[in-house]
Amino acid sequence: MLQKGNPYLYVLPAVLFILIFFFGGLFQGLLQSFGITPYNKDLVFTTLAYQELLQSADFWQSLLLTFRVSFLSTMLSGLLGILFAFILFIMALKGYDSNTASLFYRIFQYPLVIPHLAAGYLFLLLLMQSGWISRIGYHFGWVEEIHHFPILVNDTFGWGMILTYTWKEAPFITLMIYPVLFRIHKSWYEVARLYGSNTRKFISNIAVPLILPAWLSSLFIVFAFTFSAFEIPYLLGVTYPRLLPVYSFELFTHGGWMERSQSLALNIILAFITAILGGLSYKISKRWLLNERRGWE
Repeated sequence: MLQKGNPYLYVLPAVLFILIFFFGGLFQGLLQSFGITPYNKDLVFTTLAYQELLQSADFWQSLLLTFRVSFLSTMLSGLLGILFAFILFIMALKGYDSNTASLFYRIFQYPLVIPHLAAGYLFLLLLMQSGWISRIGYHFGWVEEIHHFPILVNDTFGWGMILTYTWKEAPFITLMIYPVLFRIHKSWYEVARLYGSNTRKFISNIAVPLILPAWLSSLFIVFAFTFSAFEIPYLLGVTYPRLLPVYSFELFTHGGWMERSQSLALNIILAFITAILGGLSYKISKRWLLNERRGWE
Protein backbone atom coordinates (compact mmCIF):
# COMPACT_ATOMS: atom_id res chain seq x y z
CA MET A 1 0.00 0.00 0.00
CA LEU A 2 2.90 2.33 0.74
CA GLN A 3 4.31 1.65 -2.71
CA LYS A 4 1.17 3.11 -4.29
CA GLY A 5 1.51 6.37 -2.39
CA ASN A 6 3.12 9.58 -3.57
CA PRO A 7 6.92 9.06 -3.60
CA TYR A 8 7.47 12.72 -2.68
CA LEU A 9 5.98 12.01 0.75
CA TYR A 10 8.97 9.79 1.52
CA VAL A 11 11.43 12.67 1.20
CA LEU A 12 9.16 15.23 2.87
CA PRO A 13 10.65 14.78 6.39
CA ALA A 14 14.19 15.33 5.09
CA VAL A 15 13.08 18.36 3.07
CA LEU A 16 11.30 19.87 6.07
CA PHE A 17 14.34 19.28 8.26
CA ILE A 18 16.61 21.09 5.75
CA LEU A 19 14.16 23.96 5.30
CA ILE A 20 13.62 24.51 9.01
CA PHE A 21 17.09 24.02 10.45
CA PHE A 22 19.49 24.86 7.60
CA PHE A 23 17.71 27.63 5.74
CA GLY A 24 16.03 28.81 8.94
CA GLY A 25 19.39 29.13 10.67
CA LEU A 26 20.88 30.82 7.62
CA PHE A 27 18.01 33.33 7.53
CA GLN A 28 18.33 34.03 11.25
CA GLY A 29 22.07 34.57 10.88
CA LEU A 30 21.42 36.93 7.98
CA LEU A 31 19.00 38.99 10.08
CA GLN A 32 21.39 39.17 13.02
CA SER A 33 24.25 40.21 10.76
CA PHE A 34 22.14 43.24 9.84
CA GLY A 35 21.52 44.07 13.50
CA ILE A 36 18.04 42.57 13.79
CA THR A 37 18.30 40.44 16.93
CA PRO A 38 15.91 39.46 19.73
CA TYR A 39 18.12 41.46 22.11
CA ASN A 40 17.72 44.66 20.09
CA LYS A 41 14.34 46.16 20.93
CA ASP A 42 14.65 48.92 18.33
CA LEU A 43 15.14 46.41 15.46
CA VAL A 44 17.21 48.89 13.44
CA PHE A 45 18.46 47.60 10.09
CA THR A 46 22.17 48.37 9.75
CA THR A 47 25.10 47.25 7.64
CA LEU A 48 27.65 48.38 10.22
CA ALA A 49 28.92 44.83 10.81
CA TYR A 50 29.67 44.36 7.10
CA GLN A 51 31.29 47.78 6.84
CA GLU A 52 33.62 47.23 9.78
CA LEU A 53 34.43 43.73 8.60
CA LEU A 54 35.31 44.82 5.06
CA GLN A 55 37.36 47.75 6.37
CA SER A 56 39.36 45.51 8.70
CA ALA A 57 42.89 44.54 7.65
CA ASP A 58 42.52 41.32 9.63
CA PHE A 59 39.68 40.20 7.38
CA TRP A 60 41.60 40.73 4.14
CA GLN A 61 44.72 38.99 5.43
CA SER A 62 42.59 36.06 6.61
CA LEU A 63 40.83 35.97 3.24
CA LEU A 64 44.17 35.90 1.40
CA LEU A 65 45.49 33.09 3.61
CA THR A 66 42.24 31.11 3.27
CA PHE A 67 42.28 31.42 -0.52
CA ARG A 68 45.95 30.39 -0.70
CA VAL A 69 45.50 27.32 1.48
CA SER A 70 42.31 26.26 -0.32
CA PHE A 71 43.73 26.83 -3.80
CA LEU A 72 47.01 24.98 -3.21
CA SER A 73 45.24 22.16 -1.39
CA THR A 74 42.76 21.80 -4.24
CA MET A 75 45.42 21.80 -6.94
CA LEU A 76 47.69 19.32 -5.17
CA SER A 77 44.85 16.97 -4.28
CA GLY A 78 43.51 17.28 -7.83
CA LEU A 79 46.86 16.31 -9.35
CA LEU A 80 47.40 13.44 -6.92
CA GLY A 81 43.82 12.26 -7.31
CA ILE A 82 44.03 12.09 -11.09
CA LEU A 83 47.44 10.41 -10.83
CA PHE A 84 46.10 7.70 -8.53
CA ALA A 85 43.09 7.19 -10.78
CA PHE A 86 45.28 6.72 -13.84
CA ILE A 87 47.56 4.33 -11.97
CA LEU A 88 44.54 2.13 -11.29
CA PHE A 89 43.33 2.60 -14.86
CA ILE A 90 46.67 1.59 -16.38
CA MET A 91 46.80 -1.43 -14.10
CA ALA A 92 43.42 -2.47 -15.47
CA LEU A 93 44.52 -1.87 -19.09
CA LYS A 94 47.73 -3.83 -18.65
CA GLY A 95 45.85 -6.79 -17.20
CA TYR A 96 47.23 -6.73 -13.67
CA ASP A 97 45.80 -9.16 -11.17
CA SER A 98 42.39 -7.98 -9.93
CA ASN A 99 43.36 -8.61 -6.31
CA THR A 100 46.40 -6.34 -6.67
CA ALA A 101 44.32 -3.57 -8.24
CA SER A 102 41.69 -3.96 -5.54
CA LEU A 103 44.38 -3.70 -2.85
CA PHE A 104 45.74 -0.46 -4.32
CA TYR A 105 42.21 0.92 -4.63
CA ARG A 106 41.52 0.22 -0.95
CA ILE A 107 44.81 1.82 0.09
CA PHE A 108 43.84 4.99 -1.76
CA GLN A 109 40.48 4.98 0.05
CA TYR A 110 41.85 4.70 3.60
CA PRO A 111 42.13 8.49 4.23
CA LEU A 112 38.42 8.85 3.47
CA VAL A 113 37.38 6.96 6.61
CA ILE A 114 39.46 9.18 8.92
CA PRO A 115 37.65 12.29 10.21
CA HIS A 116 39.23 15.64 9.43
CA LEU A 117 39.77 16.36 13.12
CA ALA A 118 41.67 13.09 13.55
CA ALA A 119 43.64 13.76 10.34
CA GLY A 120 44.65 17.18 11.63
CA TYR A 121 45.83 15.72 14.93
CA LEU A 122 47.70 12.96 13.06
CA PHE A 123 49.60 15.48 10.92
CA LEU A 124 50.26 17.58 14.00
CA LEU A 125 52.01 14.59 15.57
CA LEU A 126 53.84 13.83 12.33
CA LEU A 127 55.04 17.26 11.24
CA MET A 128 55.67 19.29 14.39
CA GLN A 129 59.29 19.97 15.28
CA SER A 130 59.15 17.42 18.10
CA GLY A 131 57.00 15.04 16.08
CA TRP A 132 57.59 11.61 14.65
CA ILE A 133 59.25 12.64 11.39
CA SER A 134 61.67 15.05 13.06
CA ARG A 135 62.62 12.42 15.65
CA ILE A 136 63.18 9.83 12.91
CA GLY A 137 65.31 12.35 11.00
CA TYR A 138 67.32 13.12 14.12
CA HIS A 139 67.82 9.40 14.82
CA PHE A 140 69.20 8.79 11.30
CA GLY A 141 71.28 11.97 11.29
CA TRP A 142 69.24 13.84 8.70
CA VAL A 143 68.93 16.84 11.04
CA GLU A 144 71.47 17.91 13.64
CA GLU A 145 68.89 18.93 16.21
CA ILE A 146 65.16 18.36 16.47
CA HIS A 147 64.45 22.09 16.41
CA HIS A 148 66.27 22.33 13.06
CA PHE A 149 63.41 20.46 11.43
CA PRO A 150 61.37 22.80 9.16
CA ILE A 151 58.30 24.38 10.71
CA LEU A 152 55.40 22.73 8.86
CA VAL A 153 52.58 23.15 11.37
CA ASN A 154 51.34 26.42 12.85
CA ASP A 155 53.35 28.20 10.15
CA THR A 156 52.41 31.45 8.45
CA PHE A 157 52.26 29.93 4.96
CA GLY A 158 49.96 27.06 5.95
CA TRP A 159 51.97 24.04 4.80
CA GLY A 160 50.58 21.80 7.52
CA MET A 161 46.99 22.53 6.49
CA ILE A 162 47.82 22.15 2.80
CA LEU A 163 49.48 18.76 3.30
CA THR A 164 46.64 17.52 5.50
CA TYR A 165 43.95 18.59 3.05
CA THR A 166 45.90 17.09 0.15
CA TRP A 167 46.18 13.75 1.93
CA LYS A 168 42.48 13.79 2.81
CA GLU A 169 40.96 15.05 -0.44
CA ALA A 170 43.10 13.30 -3.08
CA PRO A 171 41.33 9.94 -2.49
CA PHE A 172 37.98 11.72 -2.83
CA ILE A 173 38.97 13.01 -6.26
CA THR A 174 40.20 9.53 -7.19
CA LEU A 175 36.84 8.17 -6.11
CA MET A 176 35.08 10.72 -8.33
CA ILE A 177 37.25 10.02 -11.39
CA TYR A 178 37.87 6.29 -11.33
CA PRO A 179 34.26 5.19 -12.04
CA VAL A 180 34.38 7.31 -15.21
CA LEU A 181 37.62 5.67 -16.27
CA PHE A 182 36.19 2.28 -15.40
CA ARG A 183 33.49 2.82 -18.05
CA ILE A 184 36.13 2.98 -20.79
CA HIS A 185 36.12 -0.37 -22.52
CA LYS A 186 39.37 -2.25 -22.77
CA SER A 187 38.51 -2.90 -26.41
CA TRP A 188 38.96 0.83 -27.07
CA TYR A 189 42.57 0.56 -25.96
CA GLU A 190 43.11 -2.50 -28.14
CA VAL A 191 41.64 -0.72 -31.17
CA ALA A 192 43.82 2.33 -30.47
CA ARG A 193 46.93 0.14 -30.33
CA LEU A 194 45.85 -1.50 -33.57
CA TYR A 195 45.96 1.91 -35.24
CA GLY A 196 49.43 2.67 -33.87
CA SER A 197 48.56 4.53 -30.67
CA ASN A 198 50.38 3.99 -27.39
CA THR A 199 49.23 4.26 -23.79
CA ARG A 200 50.22 7.93 -23.44
CA LYS A 201 48.28 9.02 -26.54
CA PHE A 202 45.29 6.90 -25.54
CA ILE A 203 45.15 8.58 -22.14
CA SER A 204 45.68 12.13 -23.45
CA ASN A 205 43.30 11.88 -26.43
CA ILE A 206 40.53 9.65 -25.08
CA ALA A 207 40.64 9.22 -21.30
CA VAL A 208 41.45 12.78 -20.21
CA PRO A 209 38.62 14.51 -22.18
CA LEU A 210 36.12 12.02 -20.74
CA ILE A 211 37.08 12.62 -17.10
CA LEU A 212 37.38 16.41 -17.25
CA PRO A 213 33.75 17.09 -16.15
CA ALA A 214 34.03 14.85 -13.09
CA TRP A 215 37.51 16.19 -12.30
CA LEU A 216 36.48 19.85 -12.50
CA SER A 217 33.37 19.23 -10.41
CA SER A 218 35.42 17.48 -7.73
CA LEU A 219 37.89 20.41 -7.68
CA PHE A 220 35.07 22.86 -7.04
CA ILE A 221 33.72 20.65 -4.25
CA VAL A 222 37.13 20.36 -2.58
CA PHE A 223 37.80 24.09 -2.86
CA ALA A 224 34.41 24.99 -1.40
CA PHE A 225 34.93 22.57 1.48
CA THR A 226 38.48 23.63 2.36
CA PHE A 227 37.48 27.28 2.07
CA SER A 228 34.88 26.95 4.83
CA ALA A 229 36.25 24.08 6.97
CA PHE A 230 37.11 24.70 10.61
CA GLU A 231 38.78 21.70 12.28
CA ILE A 232 42.15 21.53 10.51
CA PRO A 233 42.78 25.32 10.51
CA TYR A 234 41.91 25.42 14.21
CA LEU A 235 44.50 22.73 14.97
CA LEU A 236 47.26 23.54 12.49
CA GLY A 237 46.84 27.24 11.78
CA VAL A 238 48.61 30.21 13.32
CA THR A 239 47.03 32.68 15.71
CA TYR A 240 47.49 35.49 13.18
CA PRO A 241 46.41 35.68 10.48
CA ARG A 242 43.71 33.09 11.02
CA LEU A 243 41.68 31.38 8.37
CA LEU A 244 38.21 32.81 7.93
CA PRO A 245 36.28 30.02 9.74
CA VAL A 246 38.60 30.31 12.78
CA TYR A 247 38.41 34.10 12.61
CA SER A 248 34.60 33.90 12.64
CA PHE A 249 34.62 31.48 15.57
CA GLU A 250 36.86 33.72 17.67
CA LEU A 251 34.79 36.79 16.88
CA PHE A 252 31.66 34.99 18.03
CA THR A 253 33.07 33.44 21.21
CA HIS A 254 35.45 36.14 22.46
CA GLY A 255 33.76 39.36 21.38
CA GLY A 256 30.75 41.45 22.26
CA TRP A 257 27.47 41.82 20.41
CA MET A 258 29.05 43.86 17.61
CA GLU A 259 31.76 41.24 17.10
CA ARG A 260 29.08 38.53 17.01
CA SER A 261 27.30 40.45 14.27
CA GLN A 262 30.59 40.60 12.37
CA SER A 263 31.02 36.85 12.90
CA LEU A 264 27.58 36.18 11.43
CA ALA A 265 28.31 38.58 8.58
CA LEU A 266 31.52 36.66 7.89
CA ASN A 267 29.56 33.40 7.85
CA ILE A 268 27.12 34.89 5.36
CA ILE A 269 30.05 35.90 3.14
CA LEU A 270 31.45 32.36 3.36
CA ALA A 271 28.05 30.92 2.49
CA PHE A 272 27.76 33.33 -0.46
CA ILE A 273 31.20 32.34 -1.81
CA THR A 274 30.36 28.66 -1.38
CA ALA A 275 27.06 29.15 -3.23
CA ILE A 276 28.89 30.84 -6.10
CA LEU A 277 31.33 27.94 -6.31
CA GLY A 278 28.44 25.48 -6.27
CA GLY A 279 26.73 27.36 -9.09
CA LEU A 280 29.92 27.40 -11.16
CA SER A 281 30.38 23.68 -10.57
CA TYR A 282 26.83 23.02 -11.73
CA LYS A 283 27.21 25.19 -14.83
CA ILE A 284 30.48 23.57 -15.85
CA SER A 285 29.17 20.08 -15.21
CA LYS A 286 26.02 20.79 -17.18
CA ARG A 287 28.03 22.26 -20.05
CA TRP A 288 30.39 19.31 -20.22
CA LEU A 289 27.70 16.71 -19.69
CA LEU A 290 26.48 16.81 -23.29
CA ASN A 291 30.01 16.47 -24.63
CA GLU A 292 30.65 13.59 -22.25
CA ARG A 293 27.53 11.79 -23.39
CA ARG A 294 28.54 12.24 -27.00
CA GLY A 295 31.94 10.74 -26.13
CA TRP A 296 30.32 7.55 -24.87
CA GLU A 297 28.16 7.10 -27.97
